[in-house]
Amino acid sequence: MRDLSRRTAVLAALTLSFASSAAFAQSRPRGRRGRRDGEGAGRSASPHETIPTGPDPLQAYDLYSADATDGPILAFVHGGGWSRGDKSMVHDLPAYAERHGLTLASIGYRLVPAVTPREQASDVAAALADLIRTHPGRPVFVMGHSAGAHLAALVGVDPSYLVEEGVQPADLGGVMLLDGAGYDATGDRGDGFAGRMLGQMYAQAFGDQAAALSPTLRVRGRQTYPPFLIFHIASRADSRAQSEALAVALRNAGGQAEVISAPNDSHRDINLGFGVAGDPEGERAARFISAPR
Repeated sequence: MRDLSRRTAVLAALTLSFASSAAFAQSRPRGRRGRRDGEGAGRSASPHETIPTGPDPLQAYDLYSADATDGPILAFVHGGGWSRGDKSMVHDLPAYAERHGLTLASIGYRLVPAVTPREQASDVAAALADLIRTHPGRPVFVMGHSAGAHLAALVGVDPSYLVEEGVQPADLGGVMLLDGAGYDATGDRGDGFAGRMLGQMYAQAFGDQAAALSPTLRVRGRQTYPPFLIFHIASRADSRAQSEALAVALRNAGGQAEVISAPNDSHRDINLGFGVAGDPEGERAARFISAPR
């Protein structure tokens, strides 16, 4: 029995290590569809300016093509399980922005466990408000991947974050979400290995604030929302269910929301391949940004 307990403890430790690695995998320098990238992949050599939005070095955003004077702004929120990742991991987004006449801003935010997703959403809101104020007349579209999708959705749904910065969610041109599954952080993750690991990651990030920090549960009537474009990978049931539930909540409140399934992507691929020329999700997002409103 003592040997069994030791084996169980070792297995638990390995499992926790796997979960931490899995949460970080989305922002690691990996290639798309078999391509292998070298050290530093994911970080662009394109010139950019770093603009602080708070006293912590992570409270900042990188602005690419900072001298552009017109066109929409694409504000990207990185993933990483709320505890990892950084704003430098933009992959092909600078080239994507240039192709489509956009100015790219990549938003940094403080990480769990130093803060909770509430403070992270405040960091994202501060960057978005700064972009809106300093680029008058230019629509700002926010896009997030994974945990970044949760934060983008939370700021786009719950007005308290942007209102604190002097703007409103309706001041955003739109919200685009890439394969998030935390729009209702109170949801059951399932009893399987992956579900248990995700449940533990969510518990560590949200604690007892899961309901208050769930975008789907924060949708209210008589509130003007920006339009949402919500992507999920076809093979992931939790992301599909969460995406559809958020869209239904927004539509029921009078908002616009479209859900799109990405049939050939993994959770990592939908992020890494988004900026590649001809990528279906990237091209669909470009049409969303350019649509008349």
